[in-house]
Amino acid sequence: MSAPSKSKTEFLVDLVGGSITGSVDDILRVCRVIRTAKESLPPMEFKDLRERSPFSEKVWSKLLQIGLDDRLEGVKNSLPPLYTTIHLIHCLTDEELESGVRDGHIHPNVTQGSLNRWIRHRRFHGGEEIVPEDFKTLVQVMAPPDLSEDTLTRFKGDLEEVLTRYGFRSQYEEDQSMVSLRQQRSQDRSHELVSVLTKDLQSTWEEGEQSLKTLFSLNSLDDLVLAPMSSFTGFLNRVQGDRKQFWAVHGVDYIHKVALEYLRTTNRAQRFNYRRRMKEVAESHPNLAKKIQVILDDWMKY
Repeated sequence: MSAPSKSKTEFLVDLVGGSITGSVDDILRVCRVIRTAKESLPPMEFKDLRERSPFSEKVWSKLLQIGLDDRLEGVKNSLPPLYTTIHLIHCLTDEELESGVRDGHIHPNVTQGSLNRWIRHRRFHGGEEIVPEDFKTLVQVMAPPDLSEDTLTRFKGDLEEVLTRYGFRSQYEEDQSMVSLRQQRSQDRSHELVSVLTKDLQSTWEEGEQSLKTLFSLNSLDDLVLAPMSSFTGFLNRVQGDRKQFWAVHGVDYIHKVALEYLRTTNRAQRFNYRRRMKEVAESHPNLAKKIQVILDDWMKY
């Protein structure tokens, strides 16, 4: 081993004078000190430095892992000023890190909770509530009856960090009741969109030729509103004569139909696809972008 760039005492001074509760630069600076110390000090001196440092063994381990991750310096402007969240970001794959920064999921104000939800969404096709069918129960964790909300929150954060690292999946007791609540809310809201589409398509239905209705097996306006997407768009395209006229007349109806199908399905992957389709339409039809954003924010966010 080459001679240390600094002595153990000098490294300790740097650590004591540093801060992991300040800015991102402050945190990364401390992490680099620990990394440099590991790379230059003999093992016993590095161990002694750890024991004499102002950090616990658990915190030290996280700071060292951050310091050893060369990717973080290049994205530091997107990092939050919390070493625990930076450590969670360190656990991401190269692809996840790149995507998270590019798409705005990793930013200076991101919380561990929101970051974990995004990771789970990405790895399990948005299935925050649904465990993949081939997963199995590995262990049950029993909580004391007097568990405080604060302790539970911290426990969940620590647990999710470990689960994310190994690709495991958690499911809490309250998750299942939330599933039922969200499904009921989706069903209620879908009824609202059915009413909107029924009203907006009334004249189109009445003016449509019977041969077209027969072609698409539509016996009523309700059949049109609730038809598969291919039949819905096919009928309206035929009524208007071409796709350009379809988008001019029924662009908003199409948006409402996509939102309706989003609310009707319980398949999280399919919901993800519907949201993606909305964004594609916003790009190809800028005149509909504002309306689409409203729908995404108000109807398709859960």
